[in-house]
Amino acid sequence: MNEITRLRRARPDCGELSVDREALFAAIIAQPTDRSAPPAPVRRRRGRRRKLVLAVALALLVVLTAGTALAVTGVIGWHDDTRIISDPVEWQKLYRDAQSKLTMPPGVKWPARTLPANSVTSPLQPGGQAVDISQVAWECYWADAIKRGDASAGRRARAALTDIARHHILVAPEGTSENTAPDGQIDGPVAIYADDGGFEHFTKMIADAAAGDPATLIQSCRANGPVE
Repeated sequence: MNEITRLRRARPDCGELSVDREALFAAIIAQPTDRSAPPAPVRRRRGRRRKLVLAVALALLVVLTAGTALAVTGVIGWHDDTRIISDPVEWQKLYRDAQSKLTMPPGVKWPARTLPANSVTSPLQPGGQAVDISQVAWECYWADAIKRGDASAGRRARAALTDIARHHILVAPEGTSENTAPDGQIDGPVAIYADDGGFEHFTKMIADAAAGDPATLIQSCRANGPVE
């Protein structure tokens, strides 16, 4: 397996980035050489060329990781959120607003949800719950598509889960409180993950399923779904 393939499998949400490997390789080996120096052994030249390829691959990985981190976090600061909502009508409105910016698999309807009586919550919570519901629905849709051998449905589910990972999940900084919230205006509903590896587990699950290993995906669907 070459380095570019490893990178793509490690970062499934970067599939839209195309790399001309032949042009990249040609650019690497086209560097001027010192003709005054004696020719190096063949094995040594191959080792040097491999190091150059690895260096470019590592640089590309840094770029892809940085771009994904920006898409995932998308905020410049965090604060303790002291806002609360206690009205079920307000909660349900926020829940419906979140639905308009998320998707569900074909034939799957949004379940009815409301704020439990005599309770309060953050204004971000209804949207976060909608993100979780959409995520589980697409995981189960993908797991079922794999069992049916429906590759088209599998690609659709992968795209939906990748979109959730890139645009609807925030990873809170380590050490922040449970009531932490991002500074500034957030475009769309978000689920806030603790900095405990949960997000990495989610993206790895997508990568594994895309690579033909859906065990974690199927397990997640069994544990969390189907949505009712």
